Amino acid sequence: MRAVLVVLGLVQAASGALALVAPGTFYDEIGHYGVENSHYVGDVGAFVLAFGIAVLVAAQRPAWRVPVLVLGALWYGLHAINHAFDVGEARSDARGIFDTVYIALGGALFAYLAWAAARLQGPVASADRRGGA
Repeated sequence: MRAVLVVLGLVQAASGALALVAPGTFYDEIGHYGVENSHYVGDVGAFVLAFGIAVLVAAQRPAWRVPVLVLGALWYGLHAINHAFDVGEARSDARGIFDTVYIALGGALFAYLAWAAARLQGPVASADRRGGA
C-alpha cells in the first residue's frame, strides 16, 4: 500500500506542480479543454499539488489513508462526470472520451484503495471511526 501511495502521490504532486508553475504548458499538453485560463489552471494545480502531498503523507501515516483515498475517489468521480459533459471541448472526441474513461478509472482505483486501506486497518479501527469501542 505504501509504495502505491508514494507513486500516486508523486504523480499528483508532479501534475499539480506543472499546472501551478507552467499553466500554459499544462493546458497545451494535458488539459486542452475550452478556452485557456492560466490563472484557473494554476489554481487547480495548487489543489492537485496539495492532494499529492496529502497522498504522500498518507503513505507514511496509515490513519490518513482512508480519508485521503475517499477524497481522491470523490474528486476523480466528480471530475469524470464533468469530463463526460465536456467531451466535445477536448482536442478531439476520441481524446475527450479517453480522458473521461481514464479519469473514471482513476476514481475506481482510489475507491478500491480506500476500501483496501479500511480493511487493512481492521475491525478495531472501523469501530473507532463509528464511535464504538
